Amino acid sequence: MDAADGAAAMDTTAAASTAAATDVSADASASAAAGTDAAAAAASAEAGAEGHINGTPLPKLVDGWPQFPTVRERYFTTYTTGNHQCVHHHSNGLLVLGVSPDHPSLQPPNRVTAVKFRSHDGKNLLNTAVSGKKKAGAVFLSERDMVCTIDISDGTEVTMYACVRGNVIEINERLLAHPELVSDSPHSDGYLCVMLPKLQEKRDIGKACSEFDHTVLMKPSGNEKRRQEGKAVRSKGAKRARGGADGLPAPCWNYVNRGECRYGDACKFGHGEQPPAAADAPVAPPAALVPLEHGDGAGQATEAAAAAATAEQTPKTESDTAQADQPSAGVSASTKAMPDE
Repeated sequence: MDAADGAAAMDTTAAASTAAATDVSADASASAAAGTDAAAAAASAEAGAEGHINGTPLPKLVDGWPQFPTVRERYFTTYTTGNHQCVHHHSNGLLVLGVSPDHPSLQPPNRVTAVKFRSHDGKNLLNTAVSGKKKAGAVFLSERDMVCTIDISDGTEVTMYACVRGNVIEINERLLAHPELVSDSPHSDGYLCVMLPKLQEKRDIGKACSEFDHTVLMKPSGNEKRRQEGKAVRSKGAKRARGGADGLPAPCWNYVNRGECRYGDACKFGHGEQPPAAADAPVAPPAALVPLEHGDGAGQATEAAAAAATAEQTPKTESDTAQADQPSAGVSASTKAMPDE
């Protein structure tokens, strides 16, 4: 009995110790879980304060509803130039040119009344037809070239530049009928054009925009440069009229020599009613007649008639006329030698 009682007591003690160990492990697991929950809560609070979770941005809450980022915010990198233009750089390399919402001329009560795209010269953006993988037919613009002008309700006019060298492959034709989109939706429906930049600018659009600010905006050109140099300011038609002696535009070489010009009325040189080359073309002399047969009397007479006609059409010089009017030396001597009858 004593041995049985001892074995039972040992079993009871072992069971009690096992239960105690189980309770200790359960308490440890609970404390670990509590610590994990606290760490997760702290991480969530920190991520919520930073606006992202493991690099994934969190949507903003507007009136309790999540507001997810737009396509522009997800796929575009926006650069703002010194003249309040926005260059949106897509991940595929394309550029979307727009106007910054904080542009001084677009602030209320001002409103946009008209958008006029470039169409006064060979870089006509209104007649651009792009086709093919290489975007054939696109208009190339440098960073200083004008894209369009925006008319404001207060009577001012704002010029928008390309900012980056590239080809214009599309313009926003909706702005022609609805110019107010420039100020109402500057980052979406109010964009100006889509450009394919050159390879140098495509690698670093931010550097190209910075160069635009420090070169184009800091170093004036055109009439502004002439004002600073103290020179006379040229009007819009001065370049067209330059070169003509009578104040008219200089003649177009293609129109004069070829009778046509691909620029048409947009050419900066003058086009007459009729190409001067066609009006002042010299008249070709008549072709010489060929005799019928060699040694034939009729053929020799025809040759003599043709030679006489050519001699009559050939103008005589002053020396030839003088020699014809003066008698020859032999005739004069023979006249003096004749005795009087």
